[in-house]
Formats: sequence, structure tokens, C-alpha cells
Amino acid sequence: MRFCLEVWGTSYEDIRKTCVEAENLGYYGFYYGESLAEIDMDCWTTIANLAAFTSKIKLGPVITYLFPQYRSIALLAKTALTFQEVSDGRLEFRTGSGATLQYASQWWDPFGIPYPKINERLNILEEGLQILQKFWSGKPVFFDGKNFKINAGTMKKNNKTIPITVAAKGEKMMAIAAKYANVWEASYISPEKFSLLNEKFREIRDNEERKDSDNIMRSIELDVIIAESESELDYKKKLFMMDRGPSVFNQILRNGLVGTPDKVREIIKEYMDSGVEQFFLAFHDPFNIPDLELFIDSTL
Repeated sequence: MRFCLEVWGTSYEDIRKTCVEAENLGYYGFYYGESLAEIDMDCWTTIANLAAFTSKIKLGPVITYLFPQYRSIALLAKTALTFQEVSDGRLEFRTGSGATLQYASQWWDPFGIPYPKINERLNILEEGLQILQKFWSGKPVFFDGKNFKINAGTMKKNNKTIPITVAAKGEKMMAIAAKYANVWEASYISPEKFSLLNEKFREIRDNEERKDSDNIMRSIELDVIIAESESELDYKKKLFMMDRGPSVFNQILRNGLVGTPDKVREIIKEYMDSGVEQFFLAFHDPFNIPDLELFIDSTL
């Protein structure tokens, strides 16, 4: 079972210390947010630096964007290949179609980058993944698509495969995940709903002509509120609700890892029984090392 951390923020020292401690505790992956807004530093610069302080833990973006208005797809392919080399094969390339237009526009419009509608985002994602995999194969890339055009560009092949995670819950997105992903991830749903979605993903995957389609890992993204006692848990719940608001808080109570260690262990088992093989975890305070320790202890 893999447990991975989702981390945001601008305190580099906190990020570095937490990443090193996460590796020591046995977390599988440490993934840092990517955005142009002031909530983050540059993602790829940050994780490249973290690679120098760690040796085992997987590293990557929480989600990296393939929008051509944001960054050259060829540059992203080169960045990923370089990171895979300097990190000794520890890159996990995470991507998706992004959040809803209404929510995500606020992060892009101030920088003069139009946020595409969902059908365009899906098209960008599928074209982008094709191009990335072609570049990573080391062969010349010829591509004439709606969003990207590549004229025989070639990059040196890295013998260490770059695993791709695609976050997907809708059928069109799951079809893209079934075609290109090594890890398929759903977010913030109950074990029962994950089980149903997993069945749907299996049907979609079986229609794809991929030799390794049976090896696509199942992952889920969840928030975590954990405490040693019920009184401490109540206090942390209040802090979470004040910080994130009642609607998000109620969603986390329904579909999250919330409780004392015994309860969290019980919920984890329910998700595992539904088909989950990896947990992508967002702690309320990702830099609270005792909480990271308590969570790992609860899984033993």
C-alpha cells in the first residue's frame, strides 16, 4: 500500500524538512502544488531541489498543466526527462484536466492565460500526453494536432520510465487515463462510490489495446484529520471548519480519513476493499510532523 503526501505553501524550509521526514517515515511520494499564484513557489524548481536532499521518496507535481498558453509542451517534456535523470528515476508525472471553469479561472486570468472549457481541456490533455510519451521514447516526434505542432523534435531517451498519473472521474477522462496512465486517481468519494467507479474504469480499460492495462494502479485523493484522542480530534475539526468552511468540512467528514488512529485504520481498510492501492493525502497542516507520524503508525 502506498501513502503519498500533497503539499502546498511558500516556506521552502518547511517543505524541505517535511519531505525529508516523510521519506524517513516511509511515505511513498511527496508531491508539491503547481500554480502561478502566490500560494506556491515554482513547482519544478522546488522538487528538483528536494531531490538533492532525499534518495528514495518519489517526487512530482500535485498536478502539472499541459496548456500551450502556459508552457511549451516540448519544454515540459525536457524538464521531466532532466528531473528523472537528476533524481535517479523518482519522478511521478501527475496531470489531469484541471478544476471546473468557474473555480479555476481565478488562478489563470490574472496572468493573462485563458482557462479553456472542459472539452478543450480534454483535447489538450490527450494530445499533450501523446506528445510527452513520444518525446520520452527518444524517437523523432511528428505531431500536427489542434493544440500542438511538433516537427521532428527529438530528445535523448531516459531508460527510467516516467510513470503518469491521470486524475479522472468522468467517462471521457477515465478513457484518457485507461489509454495513457500508469496510475488512475479519483478524488473525494466514499469507498462505495470508488468501488462503483472502479468497475466502470475496468470496463473502459478493457476496451483499450494496451499490453500493460491490467497493471494500472488505483489511487484516491483524500483529506486527513487525525488525532490521538476524541477531544483533540474535535479541536482539529473546529480548526478545519473555520479554515475551509462548513460545506468543505462536511464533505471531508463524509469522504475523508477523519478520526483517531483506530477509526482511520478502519476507513483505510474500507477503501482498500473497494480497490484502492494508493492514498494521496492532504493533511490540514501538511507540515505537522507529529500528525504525519501518527498517521503512519495508524497504518501499521
